[in-house]
Amino acid sequence: METTYVTGEYKIAMELRLPADVYLKLAYKAGGILHWTPLTLEANSITYRTRDHLNEQLVTVTADKQVTVTIKSANDYYHDRELSKQHAANFAGVMAGLTEAYDKANRNLHPMHREQWGALVPSKSYMVTPYLVYANLLVFIAMILAGLSPLHPKAYSLLQWGGNYKPAILAGEWWRMLSYMFVHAGGAHLLGNTFALLYIGMFLEPLIGKFRFGAAYMITGIFAGAASLLMHPASVGVGASGAIFGMYGVFLALLSTRFINGTQRKTMLRSLLFFIVYNLMMGLQGNTDNAAHIGGLVSGLLIGYAFYPGIVKREQLNKQLVLTAILLVIAVVTSWAAITLL
Repeated sequence: METTYVTGEYKIAMELRLPADVYLKLAYKAGGILHWTPLTLEANSITYRTRDHLNEQLVTVTADKQVTVTIKSANDYYHDRELSKQHAANFAGVMAGLTEAYDKANRNLHPMHREQWGALVPSKSYMVTPYLVYANLLVFIAMILAGLSPLHPKAYSLLQWGGNYKPAILAGEWWRMLSYMFVHAGGAHLLGNTFALLYIGMFLEPLIGKFRFGAAYMITGIFAGAASLLMHPASVGVGASGAIFGMYGVFLALLSTRFINGTQRKTMLRSLLFFIVYNLMMGLQGNTDNAAHIGGLVSGLLIGYAFYPGIVKREQLNKQLVLTAILLVIAVVTSWAAITLL
């Protein structure tokens, strides 16, 4: 926040953390709460006259690339800096309450109500999840068309399609740390992961944003793949479940804070913990890779806490890029070191 004062004019410039139209709607409401009289209402600004009788002032709120609040005396011959500061503080206090209420209402709205076309169709605030589902489905269809069994494809075939395999990784085929997430060992495997991904994506992606969701998915998938290679160095690992557990870890981190309404937080937390425990117990039998699940879950928790301050502050994309790049480097370096040294 930057504050400047010249004779007769007090100005505050702040970061815009809401869409400009939303901020101006809230600012208009704030003016009503403060009993200020609106004088002009334009595309990106509102001007009020305060109610200070002889010491009336004009307050202009502009929201474009940032928020600027300009306060100046309505009387060219009378200037009261302290009164201007008081108006600024009053406006900021009311806007803080309105913004918090808007955030809570938006966060607590069920994703299926927020997304007009449902779980399988991309929208403005829900895009990465359905595209990930499409990618998984397209790879599976391509595998079937290539002659692989839709029920029980062979391990060698899964390896050819990008499965995670330690000797291949050490031979330089590092791309398998990403490709394995989109390969599935049969229709039942794909169906289970699709359901789990849609369930978490509907809640989490609109909360943290498309970029953070996609980045966290890939980064936790890398960690999950590394954990799988450490525990099963001679096996071929495939599937999105490690990355999906990572997203459940991110959501679990947020639910451990006050980011979501208290009552809903407790309900979601119970549901999430049941899902995690149930799936980890199911992983004790069959060919389920619990190492990948635990690796994804733990890394998701850490990434969720790393993202949390920026989510609360509604940081712009450039700041998200810096943190994401750091997390990606950490994921690649630690995973590679673990695979090669252990």
